[in-house]
Amino acid sequence: MKIEIIDKDSVYFFINSMYISNIDLNSKEDIISFVKKLIIKYHKKLNMKGFYKAIVYTNKKVGLFIEVSKIDDSLYMNSLDLKIIVNMNEKVYFKTKEYNILPNNKKYYYNKYFYCDVSSVNKIIDIVDYGVFIYGNELDNIRNKLITI
Repeated sequence: MKIEIIDKDSVYFFINSMYISNIDLNSKEDIISFVKKLIIKYHKKLNMKGFYKAIVYTNKKVGLFIEVSKIDDSLYMNSLDLKIIVNMNEKVYFKTKEYNILPNNKKYYYNKYFYCDVSSVNKIIDIVDYGVFIYGNELDNIRNKLITI
């Protein structure tokens, strides 16, 4: 699991699929329940008070990407409330400068980086340290610009 504090009102969580094998990633209810428990577990350490929106991107091969951002704090001075949005089976690409670590099938290039669809990667653990996962709006913004190599 990775937790990254973006700023005072935004937190990013990544949970590797190996650590959530007991969660049914086909069930929005199971995912929402897991995300609520996760955020409640860490909210005091992360000084989270207020009303937050959590956008969850799921990918069975990779895991969960959770982007949490504060919406309001005026009515929630000493409490936490959540709105959770789940995007099921999200397309995820891997972005790296290391061409040779990507699988031999479809590879893409754009703006000094190489990309591949993570569904074509046999062992994610072998490449994870050499780049980042992209998904959601970031992937949508570059998808049409990718050059197949």
